[in-house]
Amino acid sequence: MNENTLEILQMNALQLLGIQLEGYDMSDIKGISTHIKTPFTNTARKQFKNELKHFIVHMNSNKIYHYSNSFDVNFLIFKFKKNKQIYIIGPYMEQRPNERRCNELLQRANIKISKLSILKQYLLSIPLCHHVKAQKMCRLAIRFLKNRNVVYETVKIDFKFHSTIEVLAESRVQMEYTLQEIEQRYNLENQLLTAIENGNVTEALSILNEMNVSVSGLRRVKDDISNEQYKAFLINTLCRKAGEKAGISLIHIDEMSERYAGIIDQTMDGEMLDEVIHAIVKEYAERAMKTKANAYSPKVSKVIQYIERNLDNQLTLKELASHVDLAPSYLSRIFNQEIHKSISQYIIELRVKKARDLIARTKMTVAEVASYVGFKEQSYFTQCFKKQYGMPPLKYRT
Repeated sequence: MNENTLEILQMNALQLLGIQLEGYDMSDIKGISTHIKTPFTNTARKQFKNELKHFIVHMNSNKIYHYSNSFDVNFLIFKFKKNKQIYIIGPYMEQRPNERRCNELLQRANIKISKLSILKQYLLSIPLCHHVKAQKMCRLAIRFLKNRNVVYETVKIDFKFHSTIEVLAESRVQMEYTLQEIEQRYNLENQLLTAIENGNVTEALSILNEMNVSVSGLRRVKDDISNEQYKAFLINTLCRKAGEKAGISLIHIDEMSERYAGIIDQTMDGEMLDEVIHAIVKEYAERAMKTKANAYSPKVSKVIQYIERNLDNQLTLKELASHVDLAPSYLSRIFNQEIHKSISQYIIELRVKKARDLIARTKMTVAEVASYVGFKEQSYFTQCFKKQYGMPPLKYRT
C-alpha cells in the first residue's frame, strides 16, 4: 500500500466531509483507544483493554464495523489483515444534540448531570456528517487501500464502555480532556498565525483544515450563518495581525481586511463562507511570502521560498541549487552576498525563529516543536535556540 494513497484519502475525507481517516498498527492499542475514547472513558481499565484487543484480533477483514458510542458519536472501522493495519473513519455525528438530548445521554450512560459541560465540550468537537457519506468514504478507502472493488457488509458493534458509573474515568481525567480540547484549538490558531507570518501558504491552509474540524460544532451565536460569519471575521482579524508582523504594507493590510469584511457581511451561505475563509488565509500568506521575496534577487527569493515551504525536511545545497538551476558553489556565493550568511546558517536561524513563535504561542512540548521545525535531535535544537536567543526554550516560554 502506497503511503501517498492514504494521504490522498485522508485529505479527501477531511476536505470533503470534514472527518478523520486514520490508520493504526493492530498492536497500537493505545493509539486506537485514544481515537475512539470520550472524556469519560477509562482507557487504563483492564476490561477496556481486553475488550478492545479481543475485538481487533477477531475482526473479520471482509466487514465494516460501525461503532456508535454512548453519546451517538460514530466510527467506521475496518481491518487490513495482510498489512496488520486497522483503519478508523470518524468520529462524526449525524446531528447536534440539544440540551434535553444531552441530559438524556448522560442518564443513559449513568453519568451525573454535573458533567453536562464536559459532555457539551466533547460533542462540540465532533464534526457533523451523514452516515451514508461516511460509509461511501469508507468503501472508497477499502477500494484503494486494499485494491479490492468489493462492497463489505456493515456490522454494528457496541463496546459498552459506560455500563456502570464505577468504570468511568476519574473526574480529573475528564477535566483534563476538556482542557486539552481547548488548548488544541488555541495551539492550532497560533500555528496558523506563524504559518501566515512566514508566508507558508500550503502549511497555513493545512492548519486551517485542522481548525475547521476542531471547531466544527463550536457556536458563539445561535444562528448558523451568523456563527459562520463570526468565524470568518475572527480569521480575518487574526490574518491581519499576522500580516502586520510579516511586514506587509499597512495600506495593503487595510485594503484586504476591509474588502473581506464586506464580502463576509454580504455572504449568507455556509459553504460560500468556508470558501471566503480559505481565500483570506491564502491571500494573506501569499502576500507575506511576496513581501519577503521582494528584498532579494529572483533566484535567491525562489530559494528562500523553497526553504520556507520545506523547512521540516532535510534540505541540502545540491537540492536547493537544482531547484533554481544553478551550480551549488555559485548559489552558495550569491546567497552569501545577498543574505550575508551561509545557506545552512540561514536554515538553522529560520527554524529556530519559527520554533520561537511556537514556543511562545502554543503549548507544544520542546520535543514536538523541535521535530515540527525540522531538527532531528532536541539537544541540538536547544543548543541552537540558546545561541540565537540567549536562553533555552523553556526559559524563553516562562
